[in-house]
Amino acid sequence: MKKKVILPLLSILFLASCGQPSEAPITEPQKTEPVETAPATEPIEDFDIVGQTKINLDDDLFEKVMKKKGSTDFAEDCCDMNVDGVERMLTTSDYPVGGEKEVFTNYVDGDTTSFTSYNGLYTVKVRYLAVDTPESTSEIEEWGKSASNFNKEKLKSAKHVIVQSAGCAKTGKVAVADLDGYQRTLAYVWYTDKENPTKDDFRNLNLELVYEGFSIFSGSRDEMEENFYDAFMKANDIARAYKKHIYTDKEQADPNYYYGDPKPLGLDQIYDKSLYTNKTDTGISYSVFCDEYTKWTFEGVVSRKVGNAFYLQDTINGKAYGLYVFTLRSYAPVKVGNRLKVSGVLSYYGGAYELTGVSYSMFDHAPGDIEYVKENGKNVVEEVTPIEATTAQIKSGMYDCVLVKVKDSNAANNNIYFNTTWSQYGDEITSYAYGGEEELNGYNSTHPYYNTSNDIIIFGRAGNKMENVDNFSTLSSSNEYLRIKIPDSVRVNDENNETITSYRYFTGTSDIKGVDAPVYYVPKDPQLAFDLTNKKVSYDSLTEEQKANISVKSYQPKYVTEPVGIAQQYVSTSGNAMYSLNICSYKDFTDFTEYVGDEYGREN
Repeated sequence: MKKKVILPLLSILFLASCGQPSEAPITEPQKTEPVETAPATEPIEDFDIVGQTKINLDDDLFEKVMKKKGSTDFAEDCCDMNVDGVERMLTTSDYPVGGEKEVFTNYVDGDTTSFTSYNGLYTVKVRYLAVDTPESTSEIEEWGKSASNFNKEKLKSAKHVIVQSAGCAKTGKVAVADLDGYQRTLAYVWYTDKENPTKDDFRNLNLELVYEGFSIFSGSRDEMEENFYDAFMKANDIARAYKKHIYTDKEQADPNYYYGDPKPLGLDQIYDKSLYTNKTDTGISYSVFCDEYTKWTFEGVVSRKVGNAFYLQDTINGKAYGLYVFTLRSYAPVKVGNRLKVSGVLSYYGGAYELTGVSYSMFDHAPGDIEYVKENGKNVVEEVTPIEATTAQIKSGMYDCVLVKVKDSNAANNNIYFNTTWSQYGDEITSYAYGGEEELNGYNSTHPYYNTSNDIIIFGRAGNKMENVDNFSTLSSSNEYLRIKIPDSVRVNDENNETITSYRYFTGTSDIKGVDAPVYYVPKDPQLAFDLTNKKVSYDSLTEEQKANISVKSYQPKYVTEPVGIAQQYVSTSGNAMYSLNICSYKDFTDFTEYVGDEYGREN
């Protein structure tokens, strides 16, 4: 339905002699004619500007984007986002032969979503161009959650989704996408609910966010096709005129934003399983307090920091409980040992409880800001000592988000041994361990690219030398094995005081047959590195100039004694659950020792 709104005139007619000589010659008086002016008000019509705006994509390129594959293998005659700057993303109704299990979509917030590319099957984390919705993750702003919900609702119901770079949207032709400072792909997102769509069936989600008043328009005329730019301007005018969402003049109008004061809650209460009434898409139950709306206040001591994020821990009735607090900002009170009151919105993410939307101001303190807990007028500071725990206790969930030291007084030793975790399906060989800046991202074997972070995931066996494990159920179900995560913010060094940048430093570089397979690192040429590592190209066939730019590394498997970290449950997107030891400080994970084994990594 079309509507009209009457707005005040935005422009003023200036009748002064601008641009005229300061003294004009005097002539015969002229008869004054009435000056025609614009009316005092002008109408702005509300219409479906999103539906009228069509994707700018050459017909042959659109045909290539929408071309179906016959298998999950990479198809040269289909588009690839990394190369072409445009590709179809997987939805639950648009996936290749590999099936729905291949689909990974993480709806981060109103203007950021992680997709799985249709052809390459790699993750594309997209930051939407020309928009900036209110925050709903580390910070929580009015209309942020509503914008996030709107984004998720549109994408979850879509049959097909196309992601398009700025250059491609402007020209309709191939143009590689730009990345922002967080290594996110900058792009426009198009979606449709049609099974067999034409170009005209796609709607632009970036534009729709502006039209619905969930974002201001932040695009540049120079970087956009003219009609596309004009559509965003009209959408922005309509949203303002009809006072949609962020432009409303009503108070406390956002139904998804909590306007009240935070409510106190004990850390033990979120682990009361009698109150686990929520369920994830994969059927995992979690606390009723995770409504992603109400602001709660928790008290505890800061046990560890991870970048700017941190863990809060408290002992209640003799038992320790913990909570992960996610924030991208650094706050003065957040130091290990400080006892604090921290307020925010509780959610359940990746198998663990997470608090977001925290705040602090030194000079303009507001209700819900981080507070020091004081005693006799002084800030309370406590010594944080890791709790000694066996791998069995950690994997039972006994110490959730709690600082522990992996130690078993009944074991012959307290070493955690690492080794390869190769798994083979037909001709495809993968490792459950992964990560490090030098490691190729395994999503796309044809156009691989390097990880942009140094996150490392490895698996260790407690007390015994670790053999190759080729079944994930063995790793997740046996109490001997422990998943260990070393996040990018924790720079763990080797014996030469250099940052470890490959998971294979810990697991060794033996391949699935027990033969040493060195890791090749070629700056700015990931394809060559991939071909060398996977023996598609011989090192000896390279020129001396090529070899001069290549780093070749070979490692023996290692063990570490009594590592310290946060015991935390991890649940994959497919629903596989496993407890991890999250390393938070390089001081907690040191002195790695090689052990020599037979060709399969076992001790002789």
